[in-house]
Amino acid sequence: MAQFFVMPQASPTMTVGVVGKWLAPEGSALVSSQAIASVETDKATMEIEVFDKGVMLKHLATEGQEVPPGQPIAIIGLRADEDIRVLMAEYAAMMVAAAAPAAAAEPVATVETAPTVATVTAVAAVATVAAATAPPPPPGEPGHSEASTWHGRTLDASFMEARPTFVSPSPRVMASPLARKLAEEAGVKLSRVRGTGPGGRIVAADVEAASAGGRGPARGVDQGARVTQMRKTIARRLTEVHQQVPVFYLTTSFDATAVVALKDAVARRAGKDGARISVNDVLVRCVAAALREVPAVNAQWAGDTIVQKGSVDVGVAVALPDGLITPVIRDADQKSIVEIGAEVRELAGRAREGKLLAEEYTGGSFTISNLGMFSIEQFTAILNPPEAAILAVGSAAQVPAVVNGAVVAQWRMSVTMTCDHRVIDGALGARFLQALRGYVENPGMLAVG
Repeated sequence: MAQFFVMPQASPTMTVGVVGKWLAPEGSALVSSQAIASVETDKATMEIEVFDKGVMLKHLATEGQEVPPGQPIAIIGLRADEDIRVLMAEYAAMMVAAAAPAAAAEPVATVETAPTVATVTAVAAVATVAAATAPPPPPGEPGHSEASTWHGRTLDASFMEARPTFVSPSPRVMASPLARKLAEEAGVKLSRVRGTGPGGRIVAADVEAASAGGRGPARGVDQGARVTQMRKTIARRLTEVHQQVPVFYLTTSFDATAVVALKDAVARRAGKDGARISVNDVLVRCVAAALREVPAVNAQWAGDTIVQKGSVDVGVAVALPDGLITPVIRDADQKSIVEIGAEVRELAGRAREGKLLAEEYTGGSFTISNLGMFSIEQFTAILNPPEAAILAVGSAAQVPAVVNGAVVAQWRMSVTMTCDHRVIDGALGARFLQALRGYVENPGMLAVG
């Protein structure tokens, strides 16, 4: 029996998903666990799969369209000849209901005013249902009642009590929202682009091809980039933190000589193909030990209560092309530095491929953000809510230092801890950094392998 396939809730913070590309065309046979489309969420671009075999009967969402979780994006059945008219009618009702608030808030369409995307989508859905559900004409009769058009779309008078007349200065070019956005950014005129989508609709790939063919922006022209769902979520959450959470910063520097020596010693012991560790791997283990020693920092603000976490789960910020994500090392205080290093590299690799599970980047109790590999000496980081602290780590560099009255070359590292003042006071934050200093400057106290 045919049924809707809805946009999945791919992450806890996902509000909409963007259909990137359909991987299963209409009419194609599906097998269990087959990827049918790529979807861009606030965390990554992922492929969505079907659970059982079947047939892709209808795409309800176009490529580039934003769809909230739970809204149908396709119809899947068991046979290619299944009747989907009832489902199409149900979907049309959904779209009309969704478009009603937007339609009520905007002026009547005139020469100066164009309909919203939501309204156009709703009317298109009704038109599709009409075509799918209207009975065939009797033999020998010319066909259905006279058709009307509205902004380039064919409407059938058989499902309308009145025939509205709309005035438009020019024919409307049929294109997906993403295609229109890309065309605007690239300076491509949609009227000159040949559409390859359903009914000649222009999709993103058509605009990209037109731009690559020499009809893109001229040299020196500003270009915009579409804001991804990940970037939108980052912007929203960090703005909320900046506006709503009282924070303060604690900056200090550590003698990193022992950390660098430990890293080099592990590399020598491991040989060419053995396990290696980074300075950041050592820091994750040091932070975990310090959190166990000063558990009041391993906490979160929860309104009427401060929740002290029972486990030490350290997040590691990983840069992605579209933003940032923080895979979490669970029970980091119970793992060796080598184990932490292997886990960080495995999680970071899957994060860059967009393959992390939600539980692998949520639920951390403290985050480390390290820009030392870019030769950044010092910076401040914004909190990763609901955690109460984040440690910004600068590069480890050899600098002149006075030791026992003599100037020597010493490896030093600057760190800045951003603290949620509702959970962490200045003295508490200073005690934590003091404990962290003890482990960084004496990493031999930690389990290495």
